[in-house]
Amino acid sequence: MFTLDEKHLDEAKQIALKHRTKKSCGTCYDRGWVGVNDENLLILCTKCVDLEASMAEWKAYVAQHEELKEHFAELFEEQEEEQSEKETDKVMPHDVKNPVAKTPKNYFIPGQKRTGLKKV
Repeated sequence: MFTLDEKHLDEAKQIALKHRTKKSCGTCYDRGWVGVNDENLLILCTKCVDLEASMAEWKAYVAQHEELKEHFAELFEEQEEEQSEKETDKVMPHDVKNPVAKTPKNYFIPGQKRTGLKKV
């Protein structure tokens, strides 16, 4: 089983701390990460960390280290899959919703007896 080395874990903590968006957070107690999983990987706080920016920086860090590239190869494969999916996406007729203009219904019918307060 793969476990992340402490030097890489410390770098991941710095990345999480760098990309925090809130000053104080009760979920992660101002660390930027909630905990560590079985593989010694950080679990980032979803409330106060910019996940996209931190993942982009983590990908750049992984690209610099060969021993991490082997384990995190799926991070780089996702970009290629997303590009190929975009090319093959077609709009099907049953997926397109026809916008129907909603008109307010008039419930008053002329000649209808009004039931309400009457002036005497």
